[in-house]
Amino acid sequence: MLDKLLNIGSAFDWITPSIAFAQDFIHGPVGDFGIPVNPYWGRREIKRLLNDHGVRVWGLMFDLAGDVLLFTVNRRQAEFTYYLLREQGIPVIYSPVDGMDAFS
Repeated sequence: MLDKLLNIGSAFDWITPSIAFAQDFIHGPVGDFGIPVNPYWGRREIKRLLNDHGVRVWGLMFDLAGDVLLFTVNRRQAEFTYYLLREQGIPVIYSPVDGMDAFS
């Protein structure tokens, strides 16, 4: 019940997507990623993993259903980001890199 209330409340969050859109404009071209929500790989852990490897990440937010973590990186770093995620065993639902299938 509490999860449903939090999901409904997050639907009214217009600040986070607005900031992410502004960062997309500033840092473009961008690559968007989606990974399944996992208790071991939350926003903080993904940000730390990528930042520790020199990848700037922003826009870390959940989809409306709350089951996909969305984030953005610079397009030039998308392939390396995909490699880092897969190396850590994190399934990738979608990525901007051609030829990378969901959960491949």
